[in-house]
Amino acid sequence: MELPPAITGEKARIVALVGKWFPTGAHKVGAAYGCLVPRLVTGQFDPTSQKAVWPSTGNYCRGGAYSSALLGCESIAILPEEMSRERFEWLNNIAGEVIATPGCESNVKEIYDKCWELRRTRDDIVIFNQFEEFGNYLWHYHVTGQAIEEVFGQLSGPRRRFAGYVSATGSAGTLAAGDYLKEKFPFGKVAASEALQCPTLLLNGYGGHRIEGIGDKHVPWIHNVRNTDMVIAVDDENCMNLLRLFNEPAGQAHLRGVGCRRRAGGRPASARHLRHRQPDRGS
Repeated sequence: MELPPAITGEKARIVALVGKWFPTGAHKVGAAYGCLVPRLVTGQFDPTSQKAVWPSTGNYCRGGAYSSALLGCESIAILPEEMSRERFEWLNNIAGEVIATPGCESNVKEIYDKCWELRRTRDDIVIFNQFEEFGNYLWHYHVTGQAIEEVFGQLSGPRRRFAGYVSATGSAGTLAAGDYLKEKFPFGKVAASEALQCPTLLLNGYGGHRIEGIGDKHVPWIHNVRNTDMVIAVDDENCMNLLRLFNEPAGQAHLRGVGCRRRAGGRPASARHLRHRQPDRGS
C-alpha cells in the first residue's frame, strides 16, 4: 500500500508491504517456516516425538503453531501475558500449549528465561528461537528483500531512486531484507525503528511499550548492526493514533479533511487505493 503525500507530508513515495494475505494474517509465518525447515531436513527435529517451542511476542509463535499444525506435530507457544486477547484466543485454538510470561511487548528476557527452564526440565522439545535462528534471517533476506525489489521495480522510473528501507527491530529478521536491498541499491539507507518508550539501540534504554510485534530490550543475535544506518524511535502513542486514524469515524473524517476520499463506487478505501488532491496554495 502507498501512503499519499496528503497523509505523510513528504514528496517521496512511501510504500508499505502488507502481510495480511499470509495464512495467519502476518508474514511471520514465513520466518517460522524458514526456521523449521532446516531442522527437519537435517534431522535436528523429529515431529513424531518432539514438540516445537515458539518463543515470540506474538506473530512468530502464531506462524510456528500454524506450521506445526500443518506438520501434524505438537507445538508450544510462549509470549508475554500483556499481548492482545486476540492473539491468545487464536493460539488457544491452534497450539497444543500456550505459556504466558510476565510483562509486555518489551519483556523478551522473560521469554528467554522460560525457554531455559523448558530446556532444563523437558527432553521432548526443540526450541525455535527466532532471535538467534539464521533461518529467520535468510527467509527475509531472500523472500522479503526480493518482494520489495519487485515492488520498487513496478514504481521506479528514470528519475526515481531507492532512498531507503525501514523495518522495526523485533527479532531483526525483517531487517535482513535491508542487507539484500543494500546489495541491489548501494546508496539506499537501512533504518531500524523501535519504540521511544524502549530505546534499546538509540539510547541503550529499556521500558514498556504498546507496539505489538517489535519486542525490545536486547539486540538479537541475527541483527547485522553494521549494516544499519540509522535508528528511528517511534512514540507508541503515534501508533495508537494511526490505528484510530484509519479505523474510527473521527479519524476517517480527518482523512477526508486533508483530501483523501473513498474509492470509486463508494467502497471504503484501503490505503493502497487512497487518492489525494494537492493542498490549496498557502495551506
